[in-house]
Amino acid sequence: MFDYEYWGTQDLPIASNMALEEYLLERSARQKAATIRFWNVSKDAVVLGYGESESAVKISDGSFDLARRITGGSHIQFDSNCLAYSFTVPRDGSFRYFEDMRKYYAEKIADAFQELGIEVSSVDNRASTINVEGKVVASHAIFWGVKSALLHGLMVISDYDVDRILERVALNGRKIGKHVYTEYSALKNIPPLSKLLDARMGGVDSRMKSAFAKRMIINEVLKQVTSGRYAGKEPADNVIDEARRMISKAHTGSPWVDGREPAFRKEQVDAIPGEELDGTLKTGLGYCLYSQVKDKDFVRMAENPD
Repeated sequence: MFDYEYWGTQDLPIASNMALEEYLLERSARQKAATIRFWNVSKDAVVLGYGESESAVKISDGSFDLARRITGGSHIQFDSNCLAYSFTVPRDGSFRYFEDMRKYYAEKIADAFQELGIEVSSVDNRASTINVEGKVVASHAIFWGVKSALLHGLMVISDYDVDRILERVALNGRKIGKHVYTEYSALKNIPPLSKLLDARMGGVDSRMKSAFAKRMIINEVLKQVTSGRYAGKEPADNVIDEARRMISKAHTGSPWVDGREPAFRKEQVDAIPGEELDGTLKTGLGYCLYSQVKDKDFVRMAENPD
């Protein structure tokens, strides 16, 4: 469908990662090329959704960075237990609307899991999740710009430190029937992808299993999306610097993170699904992996009621 550029995999500060997302979004508009990037953070980070208030963050102790992303939804933590993925494409008619793009890349990731022997129970395009054993293992969001579009997300590779997440951000509960089911329990119940790949890792040292699982998944997703045909690119320091300068002219630092200022304009964006471009920031939102999950599905994900 596209000529792809593969921008590798890096561990960078969250501010650099967010800047590169917008840099590659702009690059797709300018170069008419699609990009793929896998990434992680060099320091734990909490990332707020485009329309979310900072009130979801419970502490500020220097142990994690805080950022805002350009896609909708709510707060989520990036750390060494995750693998983030990003796709940008030109708005050239290949996807008519954002639902088409979401479905296409979600199915490619699900196909990669299946090829690796991970049985996908569902791809839920309303909740923007990929589920294994009925539980969320990957979740993503979209920025549907006027000239280009971005889908990015996170997959869970190894066991989350859920207690640390609970210290940092709000985790909600849902009263369903007679019981309260919690996001804390749902996060505890996630089947990490590295454990599901154990049989394929042979004699890999336990300390290396997470890194090995990430590499297996990256290689298979690349194969599913590009059939092995892509141009290799590298976000060297000069590219990262250019990306940071680019977003500094639009939004960066405290005004953007604290108040989403300035907001995007209609001439820049066709849709940020689930969000208004301007207006009051939302409070009381739950953890992003579950923000659109239906109650009947959430019961199975958080199967131990309080």
